[in-house]
Amino acid sequence: MGQVVDVQILDGSGNVLWRGPESDYPAALGAIDPDNSALRMLADGDPEHRCARDDVMRTAETLQLVSRRGTPRGFLTTLPRGAVLEAGVEAFNAQHLAGLEINTVHFPLVFDGSSEPMRELTSQYSEQSRMFELAEGDGKLKLAYAADPNLFSWLKDSVLERARLPYAMYSPQPVFRRFKSGETNIQRRRQFTVPDVHIWCHPDDVAERYLHALQQAADATAYWFQHDYVHVLDSVAGTSHDTDDFHRQCAKAAGGITVVRRLAAHPKYYAQKTGILVSSGYDLVMLQNLQLDEVNAPRFNIRTDTGEHPSLIHACVAMGGSRLLPLVIGRGLAGLGPQVIPAELAWNQVVFLPLAEKHVGRAYELAGPLWIDGVRTAVDLEFKRPIGARIGRLRREWQPLYCVVGDRELNEQPRFQAGSGPGVNQDYQDFLAEQLPGWLRCRPATPVGAAPLPFANAS
Repeated sequence: MGQVVDVQILDGSGNVLWRGPESDYPAALGAIDPDNSALRMLADGDPEHRCARDDVMRTAETLQLVSRRGTPRGFLTTLPRGAVLEAGVEAFNAQHLAGLEINTVHFPLVFDGSSEPMRELTSQYSEQSRMFELAEGDGKLKLAYAADPNLFSWLKDSVLERARLPYAMYSPQPVFRRFKSGETNIQRRRQFTVPDVHIWCHPDDVAERYLHALQQAADATAYWFQHDYVHVLDSVAGTSHDTDDFHRQCAKAAGGITVVRRLAAHPKYYAQKTGILVSSGYDLVMLQNLQLDEVNAPRFNIRTDTGEHPSLIHACVAMGGSRLLPLVIGRGLAGLGPQVIPAELAWNQVVFLPLAEKHVGRAYELAGPLWIDGVRTAVDLEFKRPIGARIGRLRREWQPLYCVVGDRELNEQPRFQAGSGPGVNQDYQDFLAEQLPGWLRCRPATPVGAAPLPFANAS
C-alpha cells in the first residue's frame, strides 16, 4: 500500500468522528464502539476474542465441509455439506447481482500475458511469482488469478456506446494463486472461484454507480453480520473523487463506521478502494470489496463512441468457502457468534427429534410442509437413544435449528430450539414466516444434496 497521508473516521451518517495521522487512529478506533468486533480487531488485534486459524480449518474438516486428505498442499476438496454452503452463498448473491443489473460473461482459465499492457497490469503478480505458467506457449500462457486479464484482453482497442453505459458484468472466474510456502490456509487457497464484477461507467456517473454498488455490498454484509463490520476506504490523494464530500457519501452508503486512509500515490491501478471487513476471531476478512479504476481503460485503449476513456468499477461479491465459511466458524470459536452454520447454508436447516415411535408420525407431519417449501428438513429416527445425546450430537455438528416432538407436540405446535444458545422464544408459525424468505433466498437454483459420506472411520 502507498504511504498514508492522513486518516479520518466517519460514522454511518457521514459525520467525521476523528481525523489525524495513521499512527494515532488505532487508539481512536478503540474508543468509538467497543461492541464492534471488526473495530477492535482493526485497532489492536482483539486479543480477548481470538481463535487460531488452524482451529477453523480443523473444525471445517470435523464438520465434513472440506477435506485436506489426498490434496496437494494449499488445495482443498469441498465435500457435500460444503457444496450446499457454496451453493447457498451463490443463490444469496443472485439478489445482490440483480441489484447491479448484471450480465454474465465467462472467461477461460488461461490468459496471454505477453503484451506490454498485460505485463504492466500483471507486473506485481509476476514480480512476486504469484502466477502459474503453462509449459505450452513459451511462458506466454498463464493461469488466471482473476477475471481482469481476460477482461482487458477481450476489450482491448474496443469502442463502447456511451448511451448503453453503465454496463455491469459478472464473471465467476475459477482462479489459481501461487501463494508462497506458509501462506496457504482456509482463506487463502491455491484454487477457488472469484465472483468478479466489473461495471463500465462514463466518468460523469461513476461516483453514483460506485455508491450504489457500495450500498449493495453493505446490505449483503449486514444480512449475515448485522452492523458488526467496518468499512475501509483507501483514496489516492489528488484523484477525481478524493474529496470530503465523496468520503461522506461512501460512509453513508456503507451504513456503519468508515475509515478513510488517504494515500500519497497509486498502490496499484485504483484511485479508490473499498473493503468491508468482518472479524473472524483470528483476523479481519474482507467479505466485499470495490475498486474505482481510471487506469486500465487508457492502458488498453478502451474508449466510448464520444471519445472518452470509460471508468471501471471492479468488485467481488461474497465468497462461500474462502470467506463466509471461515467467518462463521471463526466467529463461533471466538465467541463472536453462535456455534452453528447459518440456517440458510446448513446441510439440514431444521431437524425434528421424535421422542418415541408414537411421535414419528407427528414429526413427519411437521416436516412435510417444510419439504414442500424447499426447506432442507430431516427427521431423526434414533428415538431409542437418550434425547440429551441426540441433541448433543446436533450441537457438535453446528446444527442451526431443531424441534423436539413429544406428547405435548402431538396436539400443539412445537418450539424451535437453536443449536447453540437458548430456545427460540417465538411462536412456531411466526418464526417460520419470518425466516422462510431468507431460507428461500439462499436456496440453490438446482437441488443440492447427497447421502452421507460412506467412510466407516468418519469422525
